[in-house]
Amino acid sequence: MIGFNTSGISTDDARQEILISGLLQRFDKRLPSSGQAGHQARLSGVYRNAIELNGGSLVAAGGYVSTIGLLGALVTIRFFGHGVYRNLIDGAYVFFVLNVLTIWSLFLVGVYFEMFSPSEQPIYFDRARRKVCYVHQGRRKRFFLFGPSTVEARMADWSLVDCELHAKLGGSTTSVRRTCHLLFLVRASETDPTIVDWFVLPQVEFPGAMWEYIRGYMEADMPPLIANEAPPIKGKGFDMIEALRQRRKDYWRDWKEFPWTQLWQHLVLPLFAVFLIVNRFVVWTAQTVSWPREITEALGAPMTPADVEADTTNELRARPKSSES
Repeated sequence: MIGFNTSGISTDDARQEILISGLLQRFDKRLPSSGQAGHQARLSGVYRNAIELNGGSLVAAGGYVSTIGLLGALVTIRFFGHGVYRNLIDGAYVFFVLNVLTIWSLFLVGVYFEMFSPSEQPIYFDRARRKVCYVHQGRRKRFFLFGPSTVEARMADWSLVDCELHAKLGGSTTSVRRTCHLLFLVRASETDPTIVDWFVLPQVEFPGAMWEYIRGYMEADMPPLIANEAPPIKGKGFDMIEALRQRRKDYWRDWKEFPWTQLWQHLVLPLFAVFLIVNRFVVWTAQTVSWPREITEALGAPMTPADVEADTTNELRARPKSSES
């Protein structure tokens, strides 16, 4: 996962006094952070007194980094493997180990982050109980750098959660991209600001509006849905095998409607086959998150479009502007 500085205490003075790379802003729950509020398609569930953000499977289509790393390593070995092997024959063991680690570095990074990862990482904001529920993943792997780690659902008081805006730079030699993340810090108590836990809402395009959506829901009783918006449907998640079965069903129709797309997909079919194999390992090694009954019973059943239509108090969906006057 993305590295953040989550040590020390969570106070404005302390966090601004130390040099924290990427820290742009600490949000205040009492003050609006943006003139607009929106969940930016991160809303994955609406409940009677809670919202779910960032829900859905993390692994159903996962494995891109591991696949790219694997293909890159195989191509490198194909063209430069003889030189690496010569290092071993000549007794240059240090160079041999360094070359092997360099060749397989991206693949190992992908395996570290993608294999044995949580199957899901939703964040529940429960305004009725003033709680936030999230998934915690331990940093220690069972087999040093690989294997499963501790994955558990946790709950924190909303009053003990602080939110910060962090930015990470990435890109290539020709372009630089800044990615924004909302980092949530959990304090020990009202009187002890020591950071005891954290969770993150990653890769947020408009962080000010995203935080204002969360703050408005928890602090200002803002409805989770805008006027005429339907709640997300909580159903069976996407699965690569099911998608392939559907593609098989629509195979000849797709050739007629999208011939060039079909041709391109057939040309890269060997690469996709490698990705599919890696993806199956990502899915098979995923760790299921077990939510305590206390949390699931408090959430209740997700709201359906019929529930929203029957909501005459506009607690779930904002009233259309034309009817506000």
